[in-house]
Amino acid sequence: MLLGASRGHDSIPGGAIKTENINHEFLDAVLEGRQVDVYYHFGVASDDPILEKLRGVRAVILAGSGERITDFAERWSALSGDPEIIAFPKEERFVTRYTGGVLFSSHGMGMPSASIAVQELMRMVYFLKRGDLEALDDVFWARVGTSGGVGLPGGTIVVSEAGLMADLKPFRLLQGGIGTYWFDGEFPAATRAAIMAANADSGLPIVEGKTIATNEFFLEQFRLDGAIRRETAQTKHEFLEWLHANGVRNIEMEGAMLAAYWNSWGFPSFAMICAVLLNRLEGDQVTSTPEQLHDFSEQSGDVLFNYLQQRLLTS
Repeated sequence: MLLGASRGHDSIPGGAIKTENINHEFLDAVLEGRQVDVYYHFGVASDDPILEKLRGVRAVILAGSGERITDFAERWSALSGDPEIIAFPKEERFVTRYTGGVLFSSHGMGMPSASIAVQELMRMVYFLKRGDLEALDDVFWARVGTSGGVGLPGGTIVVSEAGLMADLKPFRLLQGGIGTYWFDGEFPAATRAAIMAANADSGLPIVEGKTIATNEFFLEQFRLDGAIRRETAQTKHEFLEWLHANGVRNIEMEGAMLAAYWNSWGFPSFAMICAVLLNRLEGDQVTSTPEQLHDFSEQSGDVLFNYLQQRLLTS
């Protein structure tokens, strides 16, 4: 049976690091010096001196693009007293920056890419915190990105209540003839409430709602503009209306898996904050101007930084 997965929903009331779902056989050997952990896609390893500078990490922030990560790191450094910005040497897959207690990393596009990033980052944070479960509890995780809206205009920011697959069921893994391994897709309500409170006076258009993550950008999102098309305008509309009626407010491609993995270890504080680029009920193609798209993206970052300042700089 996979570590960190189960045939039922893998949830923890209240949130706490769930030690039985941590790969102790491998990770504890790293802590004890019997094994070097190579975080291959980031170009560093557990015996790399650069990691000593990251021991104070208190938050891990993920975004799709590397350009956004460098921008986030510069913004956070300026907000937190201009500490050094540390970059990992390898950037072919993921761009990473660390500054002011926050590790920023890109995750690429889609759940397969993002799963590689978050698995290696979870291992890295376990090493940085020396396996201390209370210290791991204190780490905040988030994905900040863009999405398609379901009944929402471009520029709206969605703070996710749950990350689900396109059938409104949680993330799961198919293991051949062994069975299906289900995960919990809920985002912690207390963290979501804290994010909303930190932005109460921001004037930004923020809503809460469910988010679906799809395996594919065109067909599984019922787009009509792909090279391959399986749907009609009617079936697309029916699908999106069904999502909306069930509380879904946006569509992206990573959140269900991220919520699943963070819940698997029992992190008590994590979130997803996504700007809506368009209302999918009105079309498939993004027609906003580059300036509008930049503003949408910046505003989701504003929501994040309003919360991070309250969480990390006032406590």
